[in-house]
Amino acid sequence: MNPIDTLGELATRSILLEVSCHPKPGLVTPFTRGAHRDMDYSLFLRSSAVLSQGFRDVAVMGYEHTGDARSLLPILRERGILTERRMFEVTSGVNTQKGLVFLFYLLLGASGRAMRSGDHTVQAITATVADITDGIVERELGTLGSSPHGHGLTKGEKLYLEHGITGIRGEVERGLPSVTGMGIPAIRDVLGRGGTINDAILQALFALMTTVEDTNVISRCGLDTYEMVKDTAREVIEAGGVLTQGGMRMISEFNDVCEKRNISPGGSADLVSASLYLHFLDEEEIATPQQ
Repeated sequence: MNPIDTLGELATRSILLEVSCHPKPGLVTPFTRGAHRDMDYSLFLRSSAVLSQGFRDVAVMGYEHTGDARSLLPILRERGILTERRMFEVTSGVNTQKGLVFLFYLLLGASGRAMRSGDHTVQAITATVADITDGIVERELGTLGSSPHGHGLTKGEKLYLEHGITGIRGEVERGLPSVTGMGIPAIRDVLGRGGTINDAILQALFALMTTVEDTNVISRCGLDTYEMVKDTAREVIEAGGVLTQGGMRMISEFNDVCEKRNISPGGSADLVSASLYLHFLDEEEIATPQQ
């Protein structure tokens, strides 16, 4: 298989495994809608099929792009807008995975670019993500306070203006530190101790929830709930997480809390998918294409 094709395959594998993981607090799984009333597992599968169609092309865009890294961002975004439109057509207007389009198009574009350079390690790819998005927080959020704006602000923009929260933009500009520092290590730790991939995904989710600026949680439930989510996730990890009875009991109890209080850590879930992708890519030892 062409190494570029493998990138798209691993991306699709990662998002399907994440959405298929059960149980997850407040999130859609094959057995529950979580805190969501407008989406279910089958809708996520249809949405994921849309996203997967562009994955190979985006990796090729990154591989073939010869300009500076920052000039790749508008190219990826232009393609991402088309994918979002199709996603909304398939989901009848429900936002299932818009955040994943942004995140994975960056990851795949960066992977292709890193592959062309001959170094597509996790470190090289995340550094390339940072290069592509260099200055994005200041350009897109830093000027909001001084620019005229109406009611068309996104949730992320409102949270930046109100609380200085940079969300996913800050995460990618810093080179995905939550993924490399929390998500991937949690996956490898659980798999190394004999856990299943489902166990590893759930552990990574809670590890990420301890630190991620999850704008989905904050916009739905506020800062106090966000802090509660981080504290609870930390307690679950400290109790031993998914490989202990106590940890799983805490997770089950927290699932009930999230459903009752409309809490959905979707931002952390997206970063679980990113963690899986980079973990799988590192495992595959994919060769660099012959130029």
